[in-house]
Amino acid sequence: MNEWKTYEYASLRYDADSNILFFRVKQDIEVDANVINEMLRYAEELMGSKRHYCIVDFGSNVDSTTEGRKLYADSIYIQTYRIADAFIVNSLAVRMVANFFIQVTKPKVRTRMFADESQAIKWLQGISEPQIR
Repeated sequence: MNEWKTYEYASLRYDADSNILFFRVKQDIEVDANVINEMLRYAEELMGSKRHYCIVDFGSNVDSTTEGRKLYADSIYIQTYRIADAFIVNSLAVRMVANFFIQVTKPKVRTRMFADESQAIKWLQGISEPQIR
């Protein structure tokens, strides 16, 4: 599937060749627990039980709550089906929140922040799928 599927809070596209889910967050919103639950539903609807990599593009004008970040970090869906997350950020404010999430909230999957999508793709392609026992 190479077409974008648009939802209320984000647009998603899956690239089967790279096994990367591209997730573009709508701008000018606050990502709280309810929004995270909706976004997780979008990913599950599109990907089902397929393990995958993800690029989450936060753009430059998105805010999030502590509860929203914790819900994402602790999500069983993310822990089960996400191999790694690459966050794209385009502003200092979003970079600070993403860095806080990575360093303090500590997501359960490998997560790294980038300003450039091509670098994020390169990093994800260098991560091999862990063996599931």
